[in-house]
Amino acid sequence: MTVQHIVLFSFPRELSADEAAQLRAMVASWPAEIGLMTKCRLGTDLTGARTRGYSWLLYTEFPDVDTLNAYRAHPVHLQFLEFLTGLDCTPLAFDYHLDDQTVLMAENIVKAE
Repeated sequence: MTVQHIVLFSFPRELSADEAAQLRAMVASWPAEIGLMTKCRLGTDLTGARTRGYSWLLYTEFPDVDTLNAYRAHPVHLQFLEFLTGLDCTPLAFDYHLDDQTVLMAENIVKAE
């Protein structure tokens, strides 16, 4: 059963342009280097309001919990965690199954013409 993995990241200061670029590059490499997720998105908040200090969001989906656990243990992911630790990041993670109880609106799939 598909699992959605969401992580919010809070840093004690705004990331430098180089740090932000490195964070983005590391996550962007995951589909090729880790290859376990079916979706991978990373972004920053648009408004800065109501975030309680969390400035980045990672959104990933995995086919099942075992695959999510394999991702967590992957050396590329562990390297990313070390990078975050070096920036004194406070992550907040949330994982849940996508099923008929949690998916309240189906995705609109746009077909290319």
